[in-house]
Amino acid sequence: MTTTRVCIDSSVALKIVRHCQESAPSIVAGQLLGLDVDGELRISHAFAFPQNAAGGNPNSDDGLSLRLKAVAKYQPEMIEHLKEVNVDSNSVGWYQSTVLGRIYNASVIENLAVFQEKNPDSVVLVYDVAGSEVVSETDPSSTGPQGHTTTTPSGFNIRAFRLSEEYLNVRKSGKFDTATLTENNLTYHDVLVELPVEIKNSNLATLLLYQLGQQYPNSPFAESSFSNLNVSVDPFLEKNIEAIFDSVDDFHYDQGNYNYYQRQMTREQAKITQWQQKRKAENAAREKDGKPALPTDEWKRLFKLPTEPSRQENLLISAQLNEHCSVIEEFGAAVNSKLFATQGGLL
Repeated sequence: MTTTRVCIDSSVALKIVRHCQESAPSIVAGQLLGLDVDGELRISHAFAFPQNAAGGNPNSDDGLSLRLKAVAKYQPEMIEHLKEVNVDSNSVGWYQSTVLGRIYNASVIENLAVFQEKNPDSVVLVYDVAGSEVVSETDPSSTGPQGHTTTTPSGFNIRAFRLSEEYLNVRKSGKFDTATLTENNLTYHDVLVELPVEIKNSNLATLLLYQLGQQYPNSPFAESSFSNLNVSVDPFLEKNIEAIFDSVDDFHYDQGNYNYYQRQMTREQAKITQWQQKRKAENAAREKDGKPALPTDEWKRLFKLPTEPSRQENLLISAQLNEHCSVIEEFGAAVNSKLFATQGGLL
C-alpha cells in the first residue's frame, strides 16, 4: 500500500453528502473512481449504487451487500459509459453512509478485503449521517474571508479507511484464532487504518468563494452562535451510549461462546491427561513383564478437542466499542464543560 492520504474533489464530496442525507435513514453506497498520484489517492468521480445494494435498517450490523447481481451488472456498465466521456474509470473503492459510526461489521470488512485484492490502494469513505448533523450544530463553519479553505468543513463528516496489513495477513491464513492473532500482532485497534482526508476545490471555485466572501461579509450578529450556550445533553451522545449498551451485549454473548469453548477444552484436556497417566502406568507394568509398550498417541483417536471459535466477531465488536467510546470522549468534553460552568454559576 503506497497511498498515505485521500484527496476528494469538492463536487464528489457534495455528491456523497447529498446522496447519503437524502436517503437517510436508509444505508446507501456508491462507487469511487480516481487515481493514485505520488502517494495521494485522488477521488475525482463517484456514482451511486442501486438502492437495493443496502440493508434498509440503519441499526442493523449486517451492512451492505455490494456483490448483489444488480450491483455487479450496474457497476461495469456505468464505468463503460464514463469512459466514453473521458472520466477516470479506475476503481479506488466505494463510499457508504452509516449511523453512529457503525462500520465494524463483517460485511464492510469483507467488501473492503475484496476491493483491496483488486487494488491495494482501495479505500472506503464513510459518511456518518448522525455525526455530521452534530458537527454542523455544535461547531458551525468559520466565517469571513477564510471560509473557502480547502480543508474539511464542519458537517462534512467523511472518513477514509483501509484494512491494515496485520488484518490482511490473518485473513490470508484463514484462521482467526488466538494464536494467529497473537502471531500477527492484531488487536481491535489495528483492524482498520484511517487515512487523512482533504477536500479540494478547483482554483476557479476557490476564487469565486473568496469573491463572494468579500462581497457579502457576515455581520457581527450573524457570527454569534448562541446555540453553544445550550446545556442540554446532546441526543447524539445519548444514542452513542445506547449503542455502547448494544455492543456490550453482543460482546458478552460472543465472550460467553468463547468461555464455553474454554470449559470444553479444559474438560477434554483433563481427560487426555488422565488417559496418558493411565497408559504410562500400563506401559510400566508391561515393561516389567517383558511385553511391548502400547502406543501413547492413541488419545488423538479417542478424544476430539473442540475447535476454537473464530475471534473475528469479537475483534470487530471490540473495535466498534472503542469507536463509540472515542466519539463520547470527543463530544462529551464540551457538554461537561457547560455543565460545570452552569453548576459554578448556580452555586
